[in-house]
Amino acid sequence: MKALVKTTSLVFAVLGGLIFAQQASAQDAERATGPNYQLFLMGDEMALCSSMAWTHCNDTDWLDGETMRTDRYINLSEAYTTPLLRDELWPVHRRKTRDDVKMALEILYERMRSEVVPERSFQEEFTRRATRHLYDSLSEREWNLIIDYLEMPAPKGKHDTARLDLTKILAKRQILNAMLEQAQKVRGGDAPPRIAIAAAGARDPITAVEPFISAFDSLGAEVRWLPIDAAVNAAQRTGKCDELDALREQELGTWKRARVFPEQHKQQVAFCKDALQGPKIVDWADAVLIVGNDPGLVRKAFLDPLSQPTDLMTSIYLKMRANKLVVGATSDAMNAMTARSMVASGTSAEALRAGAIAGEAPPFACGKDDSCPRNMNAESATYHPLGGVGLFNSATLDGQFSDMGRHGRLLRVAATTNTPLAVGIDTRTALAVNVLTGAFEVLGERGVFFGVGAQQTDNAVAATFHYLVAGARGRFADDGIVDVRFAQSEEVVQEPPTTRFLSDRGMVDSLRLLCQERNSFNLIEKEFRLMVAGDDATKRVKAGGECQVTDARIGLSWQPDTW
Repeated sequence: MKALVKTTSLVFAVLGGLIFAQQASAQDAERATGPNYQLFLMGDEMALCSSMAWTHCNDTDWLDGETMRTDRYINLSEAYTTPLLRDELWPVHRRKTRDDVKMALEILYERMRSEVVPERSFQEEFTRRATRHLYDSLSEREWNLIIDYLEMPAPKGKHDTARLDLTKILAKRQILNAMLEQAQKVRGGDAPPRIAIAAAGARDPITAVEPFISAFDSLGAEVRWLPIDAAVNAAQRTGKCDELDALREQELGTWKRARVFPEQHKQQVAFCKDALQGPKIVDWADAVLIVGNDPGLVRKAFLDPLSQPTDLMTSIYLKMRANKLVVGATSDAMNAMTARSMVASGTSAEALRAGAIAGEAPPFACGKDDSCPRNMNAESATYHPLGGVGLFNSATLDGQFSDMGRHGRLLRVAATTNTPLAVGIDTRTALAVNVLTGAFEVLGERGVFFGVGAQQTDNAVAATFHYLVAGARGRFADDGIVDVRFAQSEEVVQEPPTTRFLSDRGMVDSLRLLCQERNSFNLIEKEFRLMVAGDDATKRVKAGGECQVTDARIGLSWQPDTW
């Protein structure tokens, strides 16, 4: 059995070797005219301006409720609420909570005087007055269960329509356009590039994929949905494609999608039954974008239970390595692009306090319904030792990085697994990588953290690090980065500074001190300490109010005895 359990990177290395041996000369010619970067690692969830997410828009005058889907609608009639309250959906120890939910739904019906209400109104009322305490006590699973069971079918012919040009965050527009430009280099000529979108990292893939399809369509690309997810992969393996809606409950924690999206459900079932359809879409595409915020779901969508790549994943890998496909991934789904140990969940505080645990991520807010795995809590730092889907060999990855203070969890995973290089990518930022040469470029508004040679004790981690902002370039080589060219831009966004580093930007905000003739700084938050130091070997360059550095040192520790 051990011989079967190989890492994805080993499988792909063998496949890649065969391809290169057969086609080396042809690829050398194609690289000269192909994309500069085949992989876009986006640290941001890339939420776009759309008819369902108008708060991300600069302007809302374009919205049209007659032609666009503008909200999810909740039905409070007995036909919807009675199935939700069945015993089998609620563990015995949560039946009292179930009874409280029943009472809350009755209260909300009386308050709103309507059986059908927008989801926004439903949630706003649920979080007020007598029902607020119940809302706060619900786990993520329980809230999703309520919303999914009460959601009405999406209006036929109406979709979540996105406008990339009206998306508030300029960096998101720049990053997606940069990926589109590389896809155009694959396509060549004047023909529009072809983009396939897979929401494999999303709990509700059908809902998540629509705005991205619309956004790329609005940019003139040919766009197709690549309808793979963990449930579809499981159904294909077990021959249960007709039971897909039930498998979504088990694999995704999503309910009643066939009722809400009947046409898309039929499309997924047809995709499930045709094992060749996925590779055919990849053959058609110039780029594949994988969206979502759960790296574990991405693994389950593209790998089998023994961490072997599916035929679909193999087709993506081989086409990308042949310089004929651009692949992008957003948010924490990006973590799964690595061939190294994959960061799955957790906070820096818990990683420093209790270490990193090899295993699946605990359910979000699992402490509320006692569903946390043994010896874990909702904030436990976890990782998958066999890595992700294997598209990026150079480092372990982490997204939404500085903004959520994830330095502690990333370095803890790297130290625990003896991973030489760990890369953290900020929100509003992407790392574009040439997987054939190792060349990279930082895109967007913020920066990328490179942790080298992480080491640990029971309560601390330390590493050499580099931090580069948008516009910087370099190359991955020998478990580190070389040929670094600092950004000179003055357009990097500077946020109001904070010293909070466990879940905020305190580390990179304070890094500015190293560009002000300081060689070190210390931050303290609760029982935790962060230390950064530079020396004569440390290079420092300002860019847009931020400080870029190479060859500095970082240490984070939990020091309970000092409090």
